[in-house]
Amino acid sequence: MREKKTGTTARQYDVLVVGAGPAGAAAARFLKKNGLRVLVVERRKLPRYKICSGLVMERAQNLIEENFGSPPDEVFCRPGRIQGARICLAGDALQDAPAEKRLTWNVWRSAFDHWLIRQSGAEVLDGHRLLGFRRTDKTVQVDIVKPNKDLLHVNASYVIGADSGRSRVRRLLDPAFDNQIHWTLFVQLYCFGSINLDQEYYYMFFDPSLKSFYTWLNFKDDYLVYGVGVPSGESLGSYFESSTEYLRRTFGLEVKKIVRRTGCLATDMAISGNFCLGSGRVLLAGEAAGFMNMFGEGISSAIATGRIAAEAVCEAITSGLDVLPIYTRLAEAEQRYTTESWKLATTVLGMDFRKRGSG
Repeated sequence: MREKKTGTTARQYDVLVVGAGPAGAAAARFLKKNGLRVLVVERRKLPRYKICSGLVMERAQNLIEENFGSPPDEVFCRPGRIQGARICLAGDALQDAPAEKRLTWNVWRSAFDHWLIRQSGAEVLDGHRLLGFRRTDKTVQVDIVKPNKDLLHVNASYVIGADSGRSRVRRLLDPAFDNQIHWTLFVQLYCFGSINLDQEYYYMFFDPSLKSFYTWLNFKDDYLVYGVGVPSGESLGSYFESSTEYLRRTFGLEVKKIVRRTGCLATDMAISGNFCLGSGRVLLAGEAAGFMNMFGEGISSAIATGRIAAEAVCEAITSGLDVLPIYTRLAEAEQRYTTESWKLATTVLGMDFRKRGSG
């Protein structure tokens, strides 16, 4: 029987989590472990594709093992563990990026993220889209569009928006905030081809001849993957052309077949230290709040802030205090970590990412 669009009884939860990525999974897992009723709503059908290098650094590895356990073999690409990252500032001169001692995991984000959300133990509704919400003193009344276009009504004591840099939760909370964000378009190609580079590393290229925010390349299974970052509104074709020609000329890139081309938009919130943690009973975590570390590493900050948001909710329930000041206090260290990481990137590379990333 189809649910009527009006007059239906709302489902009741302690917390509604919007987004089934690492931030949403970390929040849901902590909340479930503390006995709360949790619903996760994900706009796309799971497992879903995520544009990402799929590299999991030591800090993220530690957070994953602490919060979720050890990932199964099926989430890893070939090679499953790589030596780290290499940076090219000009020409063909490569240098190892600062790194911890552990090998870097190389995963498929579709399988990896799906494993994380399953580990949470929370109820998950994929293919469900957030339509809007209304806030009262004690609840958030949420309208969700089902895959069949009917409405689902949810009453939650708290909402955690963990729905990426293009967060709908954030736009609904503060449209004016989104209007002053600068965006960068990231596009990457999955290719069959070859290049004179060691597959045991992830590469970042900052040659002065390149037009892109930066150009990256890595290997996943049988694919050579490379991409560029372009300020929103600029001509993508010329940026890709300059990067492709540079890789061809400098490292012998040969593309035999392009299998897939994907892209996404990212904000400059982390680079500029412009965080948005939420309002009232609605919190934001991960990219939705502006957390992303240097060179776009977002898995560790997503898991960290997802859990911190969940901790804030649990503390608010126990203490009876407002949740946002608690979350703001608990997230201070992660904000410092994010801003310091971009300062380090600026020092290492001698370039102002705020100017390169704005459009």
